[in-house]
Amino acid sequence: MGSSYGQIGNIFFFLFLSFFLFLGYLLFAPFLKVIILSILITIIFYPVKKRIDKKIKKPVISSLISTAIVFTFIIVPSILLIAFFTNQVISLYPVIIEAVSKGHNLEYYINQIPIISSLHTIFLQSLEKLHIEIDLNTVLKNILSNIANFIIEQGKSLFINITFLIIGIGIMIITIFFLFKDGEKLYERVFKLIPLPDKDKNFLMSKTYTAIQGVVLGSVLTAITQGILSFIGYFAAGTEFSLFWAFVTFIAAFLPIGGASLVWIPIAIYLFLTKGFLTGFLFTLWGTFVISLVDNIIKPVVIGDKTNIHPVILFFAILGGLNLFGFIGIFLAPIILVLIDNMLHLYTERYSKVD
Repeated sequence: MGSSYGQIGNIFFFLFLSFFLFLGYLLFAPFLKVIILSILITIIFYPVKKRIDKKIKKPVISSLISTAIVFTFIIVPSILLIAFFTNQVISLYPVIIEAVSKGHNLEYYINQIPIISSLHTIFLQSLEKLHIEIDLNTVLKNILSNIANFIIEQGKSLFINITFLIIGIGIMIITIFFLFKDGEKLYERVFKLIPLPDKDKNFLMSKTYTAIQGVVLGSVLTAITQGILSFIGYFAAGTEFSLFWAFVTFIAAFLPIGGASLVWIPIAIYLFLTKGFLTGFLFTLWGTFVISLVDNIIKPVVIGDKTNIHPVILFFAILGGLNLFGFIGIFLAPIILVLIDNMLHLYTERYSKVD
């Protein structure tokens, strides 16, 4: 009888716990992205906080200084970038529509390059045999219009939700401060809650921490560097809206396949068509041996062997992360994959060994 009451009690306890954990999730769900981003920023800057602790022994003061550093070097530049990006999108939208509607047809530019012109002719002849008609200029116009509409809607939503953005920044600053101040205590509490041996818990925590440090920091440093270098190339080549395209390059740099080249290669083709062979050729050299080469220098140094996830898996994970979480999914996707990889490693160690 006693054991049955014990089993019923356990079932009741876990159902009760699950119910209130779900309610807790609902309470924090509106702020979940802000909290996650705050945790990531705190982890990245925690070594800086530890150095400040050595000079300033008061935790509150050192946490305030660390938070001020984050605000100055991360939050303020991010706000300026968002504001600039939105302004550029609004300015670029009518330019794109006018260029597509009033400019030369796509066939005009295709015919300027002999090789592409020949391939285009073969492609059209193949379509004719299949009785398929495609107006490439209309297709291009529709694609550009859809992309521009999507981007401008995102820009409008930023202006409409400016109050929520300000509130979110305020919450982030407060969260980062308390994470700096009480982060170690929270870590110890979470560590105790994990129902695994200390060896396994230390493995998971240390591997995840180093992966976050390496993947996030390496990706951000690479993206910033490629964004700056791409702006130099765009500006030198006389590309309109150079800052805007540099920002787009910064975003694309987070993708493990293609990366910054997804932006600078189409611009190189555009320069070949509009600015002439020499400008296009020089910019292509800059893109190949400067912009893209940075990716092969910074990431191996910063990330190293902190994660050995295949680029194809990481690529799809980041796309899925963008779909699920928005921009923050770029950082969350690699961390989730690292956790899965570490858990599978533990599974192999604990359950898959053949005696």
